[in-house]
Amino acid sequence: MPSSPATSRTWIDVCVAYHQAHAGQFPVRPTLLAFTSPFPRGGPPPQPEEPWMRDFESLETDVLARLDLGELEEALAEEVDAGQARLFRRRLVAVDEMLQRMPGCEARVLRVGLHKRAVGVLQADPPRALRIRALADFYYSQAGLLVHSRRIEAAPCLRERVAAATFATIRPGISHATIEGDTNAGPVHANCLVVDPRRVEIRVVDCRDSVARGETFAEYAGSRSDAAISGGFFLYSEPNIQAPSARYDPVGLLVRDGVVDNPATFARAALLVDPDGNVGIERPPMAAHRVQIGSHTLISPVAYNRAQSEQGPDRPSVAIAGLEVVAVGRRLPVPLNGSVVEIPADLVVAPGDRIRVTPPQVGNREAQQGIAGGPMLVENGHPKLALRREDFWGTAPPVTFSQDETGDTNLLARMAVGLRDDGSLVALAVDGRNFDRALGMTLGTVAELMVDLGCHTAANLDGGSSKRMVVAGRTVDLASTEVVTGEPSEAQVRPVHTAVLFRSRERPRSR
Repeated sequence: MPSSPATSRTWIDVCVAYHQAHAGQFPVRPTLLAFTSPFPRGGPPPQPEEPWMRDFESLETDVLARLDLGELEEALAEEVDAGQARLFRRRLVAVDEMLQRMPGCEARVLRVGLHKRAVGVLQADPPRALRIRALADFYYSQAGLLVHSRRIEAAPCLRERVAAATFATIRPGISHATIEGDTNAGPVHANCLVVDPRRVEIRVVDCRDSVARGETFAEYAGSRSDAAISGGFFLYSEPNIQAPSARYDPVGLLVRDGVVDNPATFARAALLVDPDGNVGIERPPMAAHRVQIGSHTLISPVAYNRAQSEQGPDRPSVAIAGLEVVAVGRRLPVPLNGSVVEIPADLVVAPGDRIRVTPPQVGNREAQQGIAGGPMLVENGHPKLALRREDFWGTAPPVTFSQDETGDTNLLARMAVGLRDDGSLVALAVDGRNFDRALGMTLGTVAELMVDLGCHTAANLDGGSSKRMVVAGRTVDLASTEVVTGEPSEAQVRPVHTAVLFRSRERPRSR
């Protein structure tokens, strides 16, 4: 016998009915339906939503009493270090307090949803920590859109803000502008560099030694460049990081001065520069390399990464993490930040052996500099997102992208690079997690912004708390690990581990 409407009513139905009864305008049902399952891509169906037979007020009282923040932090600390557990808890609390201060039925409904989903994440199987982080970002995004909804309706479009931006020359071949103010996408604060590669040297750097010395990114970049941006993804919150991989290792391609420090494990958009300064944004796969193991060279190697499988083929293979062989055999586990590569059956190789990898090509020459991010944002002058094509899938790092439950609805700080028809390179640092000045953007909105800036091709780099831009030795973006209002503090930044430096070839010589 089918259930009657009364007995099939869920907590979501109660929230929506309350919202409608109080003439709420902000759409809440899509928000409440998010985060139903830890396996959003091809996993088992989510559990049925909890039924609720009473009114919204009783639901609100019940749900808000369930979340124990002490237990939350303890549960997160089982998967990430204590510092990250506290950080993710603080973000959730900041969003909760934000909703609590906001008037209106929408804020009350969203707060119930936040608590309900947080409890559900803690009761589900791992992963929990990264889901709580994403949940806090998701409800922050919804709260930000809610509180700015009336201003958004009357605000100029983002394209108008771009058109009004004034670029100032920093050095020959390098100009900078700030894009800021209310827009139809919410309050925006973004910094843009336009670089002429014919007049500017572009270098990829690994900043981890500088971080270990306690240098800020502004100190490091200011002494070596005229302008700089943070670089690609790195291992951070991923579980099961096993040696020789380590936290803060780059994820994906990293080429410095013609030497491959990390191969193109994932076929992701990368910024590439050849020895003559010609720039490309392409998606080199592992097959773009020549891999030398001992005296043998594999041309266009057949490789498997975590986006494809967690186990290699039943054929002779080596597992590679970074530039080191970690296992030899058949059906090998695929390293978190590496590949399983097929080899000839008679090739003699052992764990611990080092490999050498040639850089991928940009145009007809090997890249001198290269750094991967992804996904591609713009192709042939049009926005385009294809995360699975670029190996943002399964357990491939960063899992915040590969296991995104929000469908690119989170408003976050972003970093992007793009190319114009005149050959110039555009670098864009979009601020986020700032409730008053910069809500952040989705990848889709950043793609539209890069088109507005004249780019025919553009790619995402690492954003969030890792995004940074330095111009003439000064940090110009509003970087923050926390959800903030107004100006972030210096303490609320995450170190930059890889970067791209821009130095004018016409820079005056120091005396």
